[in-house]
Amino acid sequence: MLHGVIPIDKPRGMTSHDVVFKMRKILGIKKVGHTGTLDPEVTGVLPICIGEGTKLTEYMQAKEKSYIARVTLGLSTDTEDQTGTVTGTSDVSELTDDDIDSVVTSFPSDYEQQVPMYSSVKVNGRKLYEYAREGETVERPRRTVKIYSLERVSEITRRDGLIHFDVEASCSKGTYMRTLAVDIGRGLDVHAHMSKLVRTSSCGISIDRAITLEDLQDMDHRKAVVPLLEILKDAPLVDIMDAEFLFRIQNGQKMPKSDIMDSVEDDEAEYVVFTHGGRPLGVYYPHPDKPGEMKPYQMFNIQEAMK
Repeated sequence: MLHGVIPIDKPRGMTSHDVVFKMRKILGIKKVGHTGTLDPEVTGVLPICIGEGTKLTEYMQAKEKSYIARVTLGLSTDTEDQTGTVTGTSDVSELTDDDIDSVVTSFPSDYEQQVPMYSSVKVNGRKLYEYAREGETVERPRRTVKIYSLERVSEITRRDGLIHFDVEASCSKGTYMRTLAVDIGRGLDVHAHMSKLVRTSSCGISIDRAITLEDLQDMDHRKAVVPLLEILKDAPLVDIMDAEFLFRIQNGQKMPKSDIMDSVEDDEAEYVVFTHGGRPLGVYYPHPDKPGEMKPYQMFNIQEAMK
């Protein structure tokens, strides 16, 4: 059985669930899951976890992601992207390239967004898009996200009374790129929306490693798999040689931090990966209530993972 992640270059028109369904048929396995949805109109990197890799979906969802988004100034929609109904227009004829660049480069690394109305975030037990579809207005939560980098990466074009340009952003989990486009417009005091989006990297996997579903169908599936240890490469690795420690870790027991962390330079690491013979045993993290202990976050079936 295959274990790890297969990065798919998701085409326009498919949901993330569509991709998972097709992957199950192509691979002939049921243990398949994605690492966070991409809207049907969005293309780009969609990491698909398979086998023991499905245990890392939550871990991967928290990782940095990168996008190229097309910002369109002069028109806003209710969904904040190109699929929605027009809600407002602005005269953008007086905006200069310098005006636009000044706003794009002004975003702080800690950036507060208001969650879009057409989203699956719940308010009072109901998803926001359910309120939106019924024409109801509710107070939307605001969240602080991380913008690691943001820059304009295309020429600024003007046509049909609108302005278009692409921005590339690296950001944290939970960042709405369509809201970022709207906020760029807000900084320029004009209506705006996101008219195109490509995810260029996710969980440390760039788009040049992603493959199409058609290519996956015709190739040796093993060649498409990103192994578990590569997905976990940002966490310190500790190779377990002691037989007692090996037994305890294989059985998911808590471990004394002082005995196993000597080889780890960052003793404040969020996660530590234990290995044996170059194979992953499990991911541990510092016990929240017992400073001297590590507890399991996810354990891997080493026998299966070695196949």
